[in-house]
Amino acid sequence: MKEILYKTWAIAWKNLLVLSKDRGSLAILFLMPLLFASLIGISAGGGGNEDEPSAHFDIYVVNDDEGPYGEMVEDILAEIPILRIETLDSAVVADRLVAEGERLAAVIIPADFSQQIDGYDPTQVSVVVDPVNQAYAGQVTGLVNYAVTPSTVRGELQHGIREVLNESGMLDEAPPEVRQAAEAQILGAIMTQLQVMETDPPIFVTTEQQVEESEEAFNPFAIVIPNFAVMFAFFLIGTIAQSLHAEKDHGTFRRLLAAPLDRGAIIGGTMLAFMIVVFCQVIFMFGIAAGVFNMSLGNSVGGLLLITFALSLAAASLGLLLAATTRDGKQAGTLGMILGFVLAGLGGTIISFRIYEASGPLRIVGMLTPHAHAAEGFQRLTVDGFGLASVVPQGLILFGFALVFFVAAMYLLKFE
Repeated sequence: MKEILYKTWAIAWKNLLVLSKDRGSLAILFLMPLLFASLIGISAGGGGNEDEPSAHFDIYVVNDDEGPYGEMVEDILAEIPILRIETLDSAVVADRLVAEGERLAAVIIPADFSQQIDGYDPTQVSVVVDPVNQAYAGQVTGLVNYAVTPSTVRGELQHGIREVLNESGMLDEAPPEVRQAAEAQILGAIMTQLQVMETDPPIFVTTEQQVEESEEAFNPFAIVIPNFAVMFAFFLIGTIAQSLHAEKDHGTFRRLLAAPLDRGAIIGGTMLAFMIVVFCQVIFMFGIAAGVFNMSLGNSVGGLLLITFALSLAAASLGLLLAATTRDGKQAGTLGMILGFVLAGLGGTIISFRIYEASGPLRIVGMLTPHAHAAEGFQRLTVDGFGLASVVPQGLILFGFALVFFVAAMYLLKFE
């Protein structure tokens, strides 16, 4: 038994080392959910009060980009109350004036910003900070990161739509203008819905004055953060499936089978590695939310551990099932992304509300997904303040999903 556990951990450690070298995947798994959750949480009223801020940051903005994304970033920066913006035409002039102490910082949007995003190529927005005021550099950079998030989201969605259409082959014979129109129509529909969510968020926060007793104000992050933690935990399924296909393509899987390792250790090690990743995702997001956004973690550490463990097991099992039902890593990655969005939408995590309190078909369909039960378990702990016993049913349901996914994966998975 000890030897089996050791071999399982060895396989898990190998997978963790491989994943740790993929910085792009780590950014998607850890930073992107935090950015999305922060954006929606702040728009829902969790970012502060409505009073005029007592301090301002005076900055320059130089927008050399002639495309829509540079203008989008500039408009968002202009809407942030704490920033006082003056636009300049020259990055050199802005750099000199910041060095002379005329402004705290300068934000430089490069000339090819929109072009790089459309091409899904790396790009960056530069923040030049007065050396005397380095203490404020992190705050200004954080606000700029917030401003570029919608552009990042739009670029990721555009790339995903293009990849899905290419993978499906539906428009292979269509003229370029038809393909572009289809991509634009799909992207427009998604971005319209995101804009509606931002301007008219599904979570409304009201403040009531208590004369004799005062209750702790509701924090929308207590719903948003758990929902996005669940949503992005299941985005791992594509990564899990791709890793197994890569093992087969590179011949590593065959060598592992030839080694003195049983199949249980190989599969168990793969699942353990990605379960650890889910645990790290939840700890990272909940820790940031508690420290930065004052989100309550509830009164039951045991309850949080139970739901996190059940969530990680369900996500890892679904990843194995995806690997067993796809022909290669490319298909697994594409279907994993599509499945991640579809299940998140059905489970209510993508629009951040308590779907288990809904009624009618919306609730019935939502409760058929593991997302809804994981989100319910977390929210019972963070929003309602319930204890371990109250989330045992959600934990058992998630274990049931995991068992079904695992049994189906083992039946369909080809080891050779």
